Amino acid sequence: MNDVTLVPALYRCPDHDQQETVTERVRDLVQTERAIRADLPSAPFRVTVTCPGHPADPTTAHRRSYDGTWTAEVPARV
Repeated sequence: MNDVTLVPALYRCPDHDQQETVTERVRDLVQTERAIRADLPSAPFRVTVTCPGHPADPTTAHRRSYDGTWTAEVPARV
């Protein structure tokens, strides 16, 4: 299976530093979109994920949308 490059590669919520969690959720949703559009070598995407908010206050969780592009990397032939 081809790797997927996300542009940008890391996503964060401007209100909370949850970069790792938010990026993982974006990657999961983009993988699903990529499977649906497997016939395309690349495509723009817009996904909405939940930021878990501040670790000390779970009521600060909220949804954010992210735009980007995925590209299927074709392995180099040797």
